[in-house]
Amino acid sequence: MQAFLATPLGREVEAILAPHLERLAEFELEDIAAIAVDETPQGLDPDAYEYRTQHPGWTEEVFIISDDGFGWIVLTRT
Repeated sequence: MQAFLATPLGREVEAILAPHLERLAEFELEDIAAIAVDETPQGLDPDAYEYRTQHPGWTEEVFIISDDGFGWIVLTRT
């Protein structure tokens, strides 16, 4: 995760990801996190988000896709 945050894109979205990283700090992010850029995960209904908010230059959508809380945080450049 730190390697991604050191990239230009990572620095651009760090403020958006920070609350999620704080909430998940007790977990090994390598085991529970994946970063996908420019693609909606396969099988994900783009209108079935739990949470959506606008950030300068970005839309953030959170999708919970299983009963155990597994989900996706999707950032789309606007």
